[in-house]
Amino acid sequence: MRAFVLLAYLYSAIAFAHFPVTVTDASNTQITLESAPQKISSKSLFSDEVLLDLIAPERFSSVTKFVDDPHYSTVVGKMPAAVPRLDLNVERILANRPDLVLAGSWSDSGRIQQLRSAGINVFLIGVPHSYDDIKKLIKLVGKMVGEEDKAEAVVNNMDIRLEQGLVFTSHKYKVLDYNRWGTSSTRHSTWQLIVKKAGFINAVADLDADKYGQTPMSKELLVVVNPEVLFVPGWTYGDKSKTESFLNQVMSDPALRSLQAIQKGSVYPIPENLRGTFSQHIVDTILFVNRAVLGAPAP
Repeated sequence: MRAFVLLAYLYSAIAFAHFPVTVTDASNTQITLESAPQKISSKSLFSDEVLLDLIAPERFSSVTKFVDDPHYSTVVGKMPAAVPRLDLNVERILANRPDLVLAGSWSDSGRIQQLRSAGINVFLIGVPHSYDDIKKLIKLVGKMVGEEDKAEAVVNNMDIRLEQGLVFTSHKYKVLDYNRWGTSSTRHSTWQLIVKKAGFINAVADLDADKYGQTPMSKELLVVVNPEVLFVPGWTYGDKSKTESFLNQVMSDPALRSLQAIQKGSVYPIPENLRGTFSQHIVDTILFVNRAVLGAPAP
């Protein structure tokens, strides 16, 4: 029994020896963690998905409601029901007194400031635009929660899955995503890294974009770009019929009939949970795009 206690103590000492840790978030705010946080409030789907592979359920103070939504989440059914589902509710978060809050950089700045003013460590997560940046961000989360080895294993598994799952071709297909709002994603988006890692070319990578990495796509511009493969949304919020209607509209539009993607029938709906993720599960998105373009069976 004494030997077991000693081993447990040594393991704990090794695991948390690197604390205190000082990190800088997406808002350029520094926070210092004196020890590994034991109550962690996740306020982004990214941190929900990453932390599930890093920490024990009892270390979750709360997670997002999106973790259970099959349209958005890649981990439906995996988060224990006992973990509270909370939005960015300042009063309820303060009642739980988490050691660390992980939230998206797009979160309400007023609420974030309230939490910080109350002495809560809040780390804002930005959206990475490269595969390596995703791996670095996962490792950073692992460092903050004292689970660096597990984070390293997660990113190593990403590389292994891609190496084993990707199908390669010498032809660099021109791929485009196109949504109901008439925009596509440029190089300033996660779509760029998805297409690149899948082995293809983003047909509008170099076009001017807004702050979300989106560029307007008129039908005339679509014809000029002439993608070989087109991806459209696999889900529309609140109305499945609109998704099917949009796909049919694109396939039957006389103005688009000259597109290579239309002529070859290479137009594919992509599930929203794959299209929106930028956690380790983006590997599933990359493999989906790779296999769809090449007509290969799912790995």
